[in-house]
Amino acid sequence: MAGIVALAVLDTAAFYLSLSLAYSVRKFLNSIVATLVPLEFSLSYFFTFWWMPVIFLVFIAYQGLYVKRLSFWDEARELIKALTLAILVILAIVSLGRLIYGISRLTVVLLYFCSFLVFPLARLAGKKVLYRMNLWKENLIIIGAGRAGMDIAKGIDGEKHLGYNIIGFLDDDLKKIGRKVVINNRKYKVFGKIKNFKKFLSLLNISTVIIAIPSHSVGELSRLTNNVQKYTKRVLLIPDLKGIALANTELYHLFMQQLFLLKINNNLKSSFNQYVKRGVDLILSLLLLPFLLLLVGIFGLLILLDSRGPIFLMQERVGRDRKIFRCVKFRTMYMDSDTILEKYLKNNEEALEEWNRYRKLRDYDPRVTRIGKFLRRTSLDELPQIFNVFAGDMSFLGPRPYLPDEEGEMREYGDLILLTRPGITGLWQVSGRNELDFEARVKLDAWYVLNWSLWLDIVILCKTIRVVLSREGAY
Repeated sequence: MAGIVALAVLDTAAFYLSLSLAYSVRKFLNSIVATLVPLEFSLSYFFTFWWMPVIFLVFIAYQGLYVKRLSFWDEARELIKALTLAILVILAIVSLGRLIYGISRLTVVLLYFCSFLVFPLARLAGKKVLYRMNLWKENLIIIGAGRAGMDIAKGIDGEKHLGYNIIGFLDDDLKKIGRKVVINNRKYKVFGKIKNFKKFLSLLNISTVIIAIPSHSVGELSRLTNNVQKYTKRVLLIPDLKGIALANTELYHLFMQQLFLLKINNNLKSSFNQYVKRGVDLILSLLLLPFLLLLVGIFGLLILLDSRGPIFLMQERVGRDRKIFRCVKFRTMYMDSDTILEKYLKNNEEALEEWNRYRKLRDYDPRVTRIGKFLRRTSLDELPQIFNVFAGDMSFLGPRPYLPDEEGEMREYGDLILLTRPGITGLWQVSGRNELDFEARVKLDAWYVLNWSLWLDIVILCKTIRVVLSREGAY
């Protein structure tokens, strides 16, 4: 209960911070747009409308955000839903209650957009503080110290936003009992056998249990889950569904038969979703074209001064439905790059091994020009691909554009990846980028296609900004 109250206080503070920011933006707009109706009320006047934050809190609670433990991006998605509903209700009250002369509807709209930024970030920072204060912390134990248990432990340990404190493991492997396993440079103990779970739940003050033994039979998992559920607040079960696209699933319960069905959606097969994705690409590319033309003039001159050759590199790539198109990038290499690479790899075995694995040279690439190094480090070399987006050959977000001779190496994933347009950025760029080998990139691209949603694109876009600014994995 203390954690719920603390989160409610945090959200109330986020509301008033959003309101203050919206009011400041409104005042600024008044100073530059003469036709706007003057804002006659002070910020303190808006603070008297106590029912506004209450509406926000009600809809946040309605989305379950005071009891659910979600990752940052999942919580941000649910927050946006709650904020949208809250603002719609507030606008309805303002309009129907004839409060339009006392409350600026433009300020309410600005409050909505400011909340998008403030609420998720406030919760991100606030939950870290609450975690340290033990107000957003639940002790968790993992049943199963095998591969599945290790994987889920790594995920939870890296996602403190969930508020779980991993205490350790239970496992029937006698070689593991009493030993410590290392997860993300932290050590966790395997306390004992699974059958003794009741003793350890009480002894270690455990409120959440993860059952990570997917290799067990359905009957064994059913009995164990039912027994554990009697003694703990919640049980999280990891089913043996690895490799199946689950991001867009819906759960159906057939009550009389006590059966659950997983409906697995392929969103990119929907014509409506394809039109939405293409529409967003077209609008963004039109908005960015003037900016792109300016950069083409600046970097084009620098490229010409740095080395002989054209400004652009035009490479054949495999697009949607295996259509070959010419992908445009700023030229970052010398004109005789193939000869330079062949000579370099012939005299450098380590570089040859690296090239065969990654299809790239990370530490040193003799083919890259001086300005090319800068363009690659900052990912600016890919900006001309906006021309490809405008032409319909590419998307802003999607799988990487593969070379024709790489198609055979994509194996069974090729048919799936080539169902959609390749992207300027994508999941592999924000998941390790050039640190990933070819097979890992292909698997990530296939996962993206199967699990696509508009929200996934928004998440990747936000992560891309962070990766580009930090130059993570770029060379």
